[in-house]
Amino acid sequence: MRTVIRPTWTPTDEQLAAIKRAQDAWVARDAAEDAAWRETQALRDAGVPDLAICDRIAQVSKPTLNRRLGPRKARES
Repeated sequence: MRTVIRPTWTPTDEQLAAIKRAQDAWVARDAAEDAAWRETQALRDAGVPDLAICDRIAQVSKPTLNRRLGPRKARES
């Protein structure tokens, strides 16, 4: 097998800034998703039925709701 020496990458200031912006965007996305799930849990705590949540919020399905927040007891659905 032939050994290939890969060149070392030295990022420019512009590339480092672009990487930082991308990192910040991912952190913001994660924070927004966490907030959305906290609000969805608040809906459950307020007594909103799971099917009503799923009908009105397109990003939430019953399997996703159960996976993220845990299943509800049958009488609470």
